[in-house]
Amino acid sequence: MEIGNFAIRAVRDSEMFRRHILRVGSILIIAASMQACAPEHYQRRHVPLPPAPRQEPAPPVRTQQPVESKPTLEQSRIREENLKEKSSVPPARTKDQSARRVRPPEAPAVVSEEGSLMAKITPQTSPQRAASLRLTEEGRKLIETGEYDKALNRLEKTITIDSTNPYGYYYLAQAHHRLAHYQESLNFLDVAESLFGGQPYWLGALFALRGENYHALGMLQRADTSYTEALRWNPGNRIASEGLTRLHGEMQPSPR
Repeated sequence: MEIGNFAIRAVRDSEMFRRHILRVGSILIIAASMQACAPEHYQRRHVPLPPAPRQEPAPPVRTQQPVESKPTLEQSRIREENLKEKSSVPPARTKDQSARRVRPPEAPAVVSEEGSLMAKITPQTSPQRAASLRLTEEGRKLIETGEYDKALNRLEKTITIDSTNPYGYYYLAQAHHRLAHYQESLNFLDVAESLFGGQPYWLGALFALRGENYHALGMLQRADTSYTEALRWNPGNRIASEGLTRLHGEMQPSPR
């Protein structure tokens, strides 16, 4: 009885196994047919990626060497001129050499200062100096016309207004000389000399007038020295050159 039941179960199990195998096989067949009939674009393809490009190392940067250009004919000529200019420049003088090359005061260039004293009045001139120069110009014109007393009246006012006006003292000395007041003239010239500074024309005129005063007083050696000093300041001073000529003629011993 038990054997019969075991046989029945065995047959039943084998039947079930067979059915299961058939079911599984049917599923596989259906799946295979569906995959074979599926459109091509639904099928997932494996596209291989392209290989990554190989990065070459960057070449080293080369600095471009400057190309030496040949100088043109014009450039060569300019260089030659520059070399000539440099070679012609004299070497710098030392302090001692400069001192030795300074022109001595006894031989200055010929200077001239003619014209009215009114030209010395500028916007920077003080009112006192301007008024004094106007009166000095009036006195100078009076001396030229021979009105020496009137000239003294004008010129004395010039130094009252501006006591530092050298032109007023100089023309006062000239007016006194014309009136034969030689010592008074010399006194005013001493004051004018201290105020003129380094003006060659006026110092030449001053020493020439001083020589005239000494000559009139009979002081011939002092007159000679003053005339010579006047020509050192201004070689073109006519009064000094004529005075020296006249003085040297007077100093010559008379023939026996």
